Amino acid sequence: MLNSRITVALPDKGIIVRRSGKYKQVFKVTNTFRNEKGQPTNTRVLIGRLDTDETRLVPNSKYFEIYGSASETIVTHEYKSIVSAGMTFLVSHILSYLGVKEFLTEALGARRAQAVITAATYMTCEGNVLEYIDDWCERSFVDEAPLSPQKASALFSSITHTERMSFFAKWVSANTHSGYLSYDVTSFSSYSEGIRDTEWGYNRDGDRLPQINLGCYLSQGNCLPIFYVTYPGSIVDKSHLPYMMAYNEELGIGDDIIFVMDRGFCSTHNVDYMHEEALNYVMGVDTRSKATKDAIDSVRDGLISRRNLITEGVYGIAVHSRFFGERSSLHIYSNPELGEYQRRDMYRLVSSQGEELQQLSVLAAKDIKRFRRFFDLDVTPDGFSYAPSYERIDEAARNSGIFCILTNTGLGSGEVLSVFRRKDTIEKGFDDLKNHIDMKRLRVHSDATLDGKMFCAFISLIAVSEISNRLNSNPDSDKRKRMSKRTLILELEKIKVLITSDGSRFLNPLTKVQRDIISLFGATIDDLSHFTNPSR
Repeated sequence: MLNSRITVALPDKGIIVRRSGKYKQVFKVTNTFRNEKGQPTNTRVLIGRLDTDETRLVPNSKYFEIYGSASETIVTHEYKSIVSAGMTFLVSHILSYLGVKEFLTEALGARRAQAVITAATYMTCEGNVLEYIDDWCERSFVDEAPLSPQKASALFSSITHTERMSFFAKWVSANTHSGYLSYDVTSFSSYSEGIRDTEWGYNRDGDRLPQINLGCYLSQGNCLPIFYVTYPGSIVDKSHLPYMMAYNEELGIGDDIIFVMDRGFCSTHNVDYMHEEALNYVMGVDTRSKATKDAIDSVRDGLISRRNLITEGVYGIAVHSRFFGERSSLHIYSNPELGEYQRRDMYRLVSSQGEELQQLSVLAAKDIKRFRRFFDLDVTPDGFSYAPSYERIDEAARNSGIFCILTNTGLGSGEVLSVFRRKDTIEKGFDDLKNHIDMKRLRVHSDATLDGKMFCAFISLIAVSEISNRLNSNPDSDKRKRMSKRTLILELEKIKVLITSDGSRFLNPLTKVQRDIISLFGATIDDLSHFTNPSR
């Protein structure tokens, strides 16, 4: 493809010029050799034609494949602006092929759907602080719905609960085919006093601030988030489970879905609820409960056996009985290597506490419970004495390397472990939401703005999760050499579009790295060209 408005300097060697009709064509010689008759010949590829003055080259795409970006490119029309197009294209492309753009348009209408995508793209590239979104829109290829901080706030406030649920119903329906949904909770801190659900509670980030909680479903089939709900920050995770599950009918989540949760959700009340509602689950269990301890003791001697080998270094066996008031299957696993690591770690803690006790002359009341875990203490008004409690230390070390998973499905121990391990993807999603998208602080001052902003952040999280999925899609690649999300963003932001005074648009040549990134997401240079210049 030639563009007569762009010229570059002629390569100083390795080219052949041949006239073809009106123009002189320029070829790059790729190889020279003698043919069967001993005559000198060569192979060559067309890299463009001479300009009208026959002093410079009008390049085609093959030129840029061979030479990369030209050091001196001249555009014969005066330019109006140069904007970055790589990331706006990639996020738009991702949200289009995943169906998000279509579902947003159906729920919000075309104009607001595009505005949400613009806000989500900004969050993907720049994070949660919207103060500079208008500057970003000016330097980015945003053909429709450029946003200012004020317009962004108005957009957030305009998105209703009904509209969000309309989107979620469609999005969930398109992403529940795997049969497994991971469920977990995170929290976001806030300085604002104008948000209804901001309350004091267990803060996962260690912030001394009130917070709001967010529960999220993630599809294990494609490792993408599919639904979230926010609720007061004072409510503990296990208490909110029935309220989260109450959305299932509205979302169209059927009884063929298996919910995967960590042990923080395991309680007699929740297990009873899941059975009453005929909901399938795979749930981590605290090994310190009496029923769990008894089950572990019943299989301890025969657990580490070749017949129970699940995967390298992990042994598993199922106990079918009544747990937490309901008949279910407790899958008990042992990882001896992990157990040895945990024991060493615990022994280091015991030694550290022993050294700490040796330095103290007075034992504060708040420290007594902490030290009594591993030490016998004799506290008097005049001081205290201590000695290691080897019985409690041995008891604590007894189940090192052992962990349990409860389920009411008929899955075997190997499948249960595999499903449970995949839930870690949701933790990575929370990390992206808090750190990459920078939602660790809410930075809003009203419920309406919060709801809309969180929705846009969720759309951004879908794009960020898909970027992570594609970057990690090759299991054989060297993890140390894998491109990070931030490196990808910086690389694609180098892709520029030049807009001339007459409205023409010219896409700068892409490097091999940029072409490889676009190809990773199933796109082509033609797709990018059409995105930046749809009229061509």
